[in-house]
Amino acid sequence: MATTINNKEHWWATTKGLLARNKHVDGKELQEDFLKYIYEHGKEMPRQLVDEAAKDLGTNREGMANTVGALVLAGELTANDTLALTEKGCMHALRLIRAHRIYEQYLAEHSGYAPSEWHERAHRMEHRITPDEQERIASLLGNPLFDPHGDPIPTPSLAVADKGTCGEPIEAQSWWRITHVEDDDKQLFTLIAEKGLTKDSLIFITQIDNVAMMFDYEGEHFSLPITALEAINMQPVTTAELNNLPEVRAQRLTHLQAGEEARIVGLSPACRGALRRRLLDLGFVKGSVVSIDMPSPMGNPIAYIVRGSAIALRHEQAKYVLVRKDLVESEKQQQ
Repeated sequence: MATTINNKEHWWATTKGLLARNKHVDGKELQEDFLKYIYEHGKEMPRQLVDEAAKDLGTNREGMANTVGALVLAGELTANDTLALTEKGCMHALRLIRAHRIYEQYLAEHSGYAPSEWHERAHRMEHRITPDEQERIASLLGNPLFDPHGDPIPTPSLAVADKGTCGEPIEAQSWWRITHVEDDDKQLFTLIAEKGLTKDSLIFITQIDNVAMMFDYEGEHFSLPITALEAINMQPVTTAELNNLPEVRAQRLTHLQAGEEARIVGLSPACRGALRRRLLDLGFVKGSVVSIDMPSPMGNPIAYIVRGSAIALRHEQAKYVLVRKDLVESEKQQQ
């Protein structure tokens, strides 16, 4: 009998209460949000931009004035013509950023939440998580260097790695590797994530103009508005790299037809957490040959034969398995 993957969400029951939506932001949280805001805007900002910051942070002029005063008294901010973080303020901001990005990585690996939810949940938790809890999570994750979007996670000593931005012009008919997807704009991030794009995705740009970018990804053709590039960092993939990346010519398992065989070349970088571990446990590993055993009457799920077992996958699971039919065909010709 074919085995079906259960993709149920699991989470701490207590966390749901802790992370319940709360429109009120207390003074301490607003102060910490403003520290991060200034840090992410170059560690300083002109006074005339304070009203804009207040709007971005969901407060008013009075709330911002109280926040600035409290941070100055705490020795974390200097307020002259320019508001600037002190060394103490920078360290506080980096601790918040570390907590946020570690928790986002935890959500990516150990929760059933959609990528579009990670940022907001991590934003709320960064104010609540204790240093001990933070380090336990980091240890569980293997002390990651980057969060799921490609942002560097400050080390325990608060050192920060380079994000790896690219200054080269993006050209059509070329391969690119995504190194970072910004998640501050939820609508834009959701649009990008719906295409399956994430850190380490390899795309072939077929056409780009001042309106849209068209590209091939995992055997399918997509387009994004050109504004999406504001949230994506990419690096060009060299010819030498392409020769050692079999996945560049791969397609999703959902393209496999009855009677065909394909060799698995890996799992999509968008496949994370419990589903990724489950697929690997079931034998969908690099090098395995896969074929279709039988579809269900409705065509979804489909039972695939892999490593001698029939495994039923729904389309939304099978799309994460990357295969190449040409590898099996060339092997047969050589026999």
